[in-house]
Amino acid sequence: MPKRSVAGVQAKTPATVAVMAKGVLYAYFLSLVVFLIVSALVQYTPLTEAVLPYITYATALVAIFVGAAYVAKRLETKGWLNGGITGLVYLGGLIVFALILLPEFQIHFGYVSKVFLAFATGAAGGIFGINS
Repeated sequence: MPKRSVAGVQAKTPATVAVMAKGVLYAYFLSLVVFLIVSALVQYTPLTEAVLPYITYATALVAIFVGAAYVAKRLETKGWLNGGITGLVYLGGLIVFALILLPEFQIHFGYVSKVFLAFATGAAGGIFGINS
């Protein structure tokens, strides 16, 4: 197994950040498409708004999984770690958007489970992405 040089690792870091940013944006885009479809279904079918929290969680988890798989497939190394970080960045971005757009939004202790779930789902997506 060939040794990696420090220069090679340093040259790869910006590419890692770019791939991760692209994976998170891909996950956000996937979420947006699903939310637009669901909003049309709620508007034009008898589907009630009571299912929206469940659809929101499921959509976020699927988007994290897909985005993390994309990142791991492109980086081809440390799939679980890169995928987990992708999940955390996705959730962090949502929290920042919520803090900016929703004045009544507050972070509470319930977000600990969401952070763990985002990391675990991202890690699973990373493992899937690196092995596919």
